Amino acid sequence: MRLRKALLVATAVVVSILAIVWGLVYIAFGEPLGGAIPLTYTVLSLGSVVVFTMTRRWDWFRIAQLALMLVLPFALMVVLGGFIPSSVVAAWAFFAPLGALAFATPREAVRWFLAYIALVVVTGILGGSIRASNNLPPAVVQAFFVLNIAGVSLIVFLALYAFVRERDRSFEVMRRLFGQYLSPQIARALLNDPAQARLGGENRDITALFADLQGFTPFTEAHTPGETVQVLNRYFSAVVPVIFTNGGTIIQFAGDAIVAVFNAPLEQPRHALAAARSALAMQAAIEAIVREDPALPRFRVGIATGSALVGNVGSEEFRNFVAHGDAVNLAARLQTGAQAGHVVISAPTYALIRDVAQVTPLGRFSVKGKSEEVEAFVLEGLAR
Repeated sequence: MRLRKALLVATAVVVSILAIVWGLVYIAFGEPLGGAIPLTYTVLSLGSVVVFTMTRRWDWFRIAQLALMLVLPFALMVVLGGFIPSSVVAAWAFFAPLGALAFATPREAVRWFLAYIALVVVTGILGGSIRASNNLPPAVVQAFFVLNIAGVSLIVFLALYAFVRERDRSFEVMRRLFGQYLSPQIARALLNDPAQARLGGENRDITALFADLQGFTPFTEAHTPGETVQVLNRYFSAVVPVIFTNGGTIIQFAGDAIVAVFNAPLEQPRHALAAARSALAMQAAIEAIVREDPALPRFRVGIATGSALVGNVGSEEFRNFVAHGDAVNLAARLQTGAQAGHVVISAPTYALIRDVAQVTPLGRFSVKGKSEEVEAFVLEGLAR
């Protein structure tokens, strides 16, 4: 909106200056009435700028400017004898519907365009009936053909150039902010196909990664909220790039926990391997931080692979990209049972990466929420 206001004020000032030149030239060549019209435009246009500066009434200012730009060029054309004798001065009126498109709404622009077409038709029929010629020399008429066409083209181009450039800059700012609140994969998917924002989802095989800090509650009790948040930001700043580098999608920060999925929303052929690489790299990144202060808590990570429903859950006003399924729940349970600094993976995950994974079996054991025992492994490393 600031851009629109600044552009319309600037356009009004520039066109007013040009109108003074046009008016003085017409008067100099014996067309005082023709000169009075652009000079009148200048007085009214600059007067509306002053009123707008004092009142900040944008809607009134916009309508006043567009009406002046629409009506007065056609009035000048009629006074000078029609399209040809006036050197197509009515072309300046095209700025009204074009300006409405840039400064108002598409619906309002349609109305201004229809008014512009109506004036073209009416003045085309009646333009030469009042006066068939004027006192302007043929050379001046020809020169004004060039000046009118070039002037309109220049003003329209500069206004649209500034508007489009600022729109693109604003879009880039929005995209960066959008990407800071959503995983890059989700942001790109929504920007490329907004229909993916609809509520619902699809079933697909994913690998879920669940990580939180062991001993974080005692840590928060011994530190101020500011210190706690500072540590969390340091941790997340270290691990989030690791997840993104491996193609993971972060779907939640929950206190000290981070939840990510692989193979959603974008497909990954070896999503279990990508999750395993992320987990080991996360632990390495955290270990580098903890070496500076051994009192800091460490991550424990759980990874599980299986079917899940991935998509948007919420309402029409607010929604989140989520993953619901046994794999996500199991990853959370495995994380709870892991030791600080360890990565525990499920048997289905190990089956997909056993060709490159070094593990220590944990055997079969019961986890909360599952009626049958599960088999799990501590991931020690990857061959490549």
